[in-house]
Amino acid sequence: MQFFKINGKDVTAPKEITVSPEHLDKAERTLDGTMVIDIIGTKKKVDVSWEYLPKEDMRLLTTETGSDRFCEITFHDDKTGELATITTRAENLTYMPYYDWAKGQLIWKSVSVSFKQK
Repeated sequence: MQFFKINGKDVTAPKEITVSPEHLDKAERTLDGTMVIDIIGTKKKVDVSWEYLPKEDMRLLTTETGSDRFCEITFHDDKTGELATITTRAENLTYMPYYDWAKGQLIWKSVSVSFKQK
């Protein structure tokens, strides 16, 4: 079963997918100092992490989630138990290079990225 796709392309199943709400609001203070908050909306934030990621998947992740574009992700939503697809922007991609001596190749360790709904 597939757990994660970027722009319709399969990526190795992540170690962890965390879905949380992100509240959009506008906060101001009145003349007497009382805070007034207007709730604008709620969007989803999807945090995804992998323990190890092969170079092919890392290349896919970096090219499909460029900082200047939106991407469509499909992920397994624990609340509904089904696949959900949303348009997002990727932020905070972190990773460490790791050389696998047994296979003689470079792989990526501790890869994580956050996706915020458009």
